[in-house]
Amino acid sequence: MHNIKLPKIAAIGIGTVLAILLIYIGFQLFSNVFTRASDMEPRDVVVSDIGQNSVKVSWSTGIETQGVIEYGTTPTALNFFAPESARTKSHQQDLTLLSPNTTYYFQIRIGEKKYDNGGVPWTFTTRLTSDAGEASPAPTQPVIPTTSANQPTPVQSVEVPATSETQGCNETTCAAIKAKLGQGCTTKDYMDCIVKTTPSAAP
Repeated sequence: MHNIKLPKIAAIGIGTVLAILLIYIGFQLFSNVFTRASDMEPRDVVVSDIGQNSVKVSWSTGIETQGVIEYGTTPTALNFFAPESARTKSHQQDLTLLSPNTTYYFQIRIGEKKYDNGGVPWTFTTRLTSDAGEASPAPTQPVIPTTSANQPTPVQSVEVPATSETQGCNETTCAAIKAKLGQGCTTKDYMDCIVKTTPSAAP
């Protein structure tokens, strides 16, 4: 009797150990599947460097993945694709050849799983004009001073040859110059006296 019970007890013990082992392995596999799925999910999705024809989309994942951005101009028609070139945890992808002042929608596909913003695609709107395309001020031309019509034109000095007529106006007193010109006796009057008594002055 004892010999018959011993194999039964051993079988029950081995079966129990195997059951516990299988449950543990199954639990680990099950938890790994869920952990891996959550690690693949894009986090901190940011759209930056929004321009007239391009934007930059960045996100992170818990494990190295290689995703594809699917985008378009309507939420239900994401017909354009921007795949990543390598697996990484820190993702950054440029979307180019976009239309100005246009709203775009996008989601991120990793493997067969598609991720969006809580059931709706992420969105951004391109700029109407490029920041780099702002009009720069026109170069200014140098200001060239012009001579006013009311201002006298500078005259080169006039050299008057010494003649018998000019030597007749070498008075040095105010009274003599007044008598010669019939006006004042300033330096200008003296010069007028010389020119007046000269028949022709060569410029």
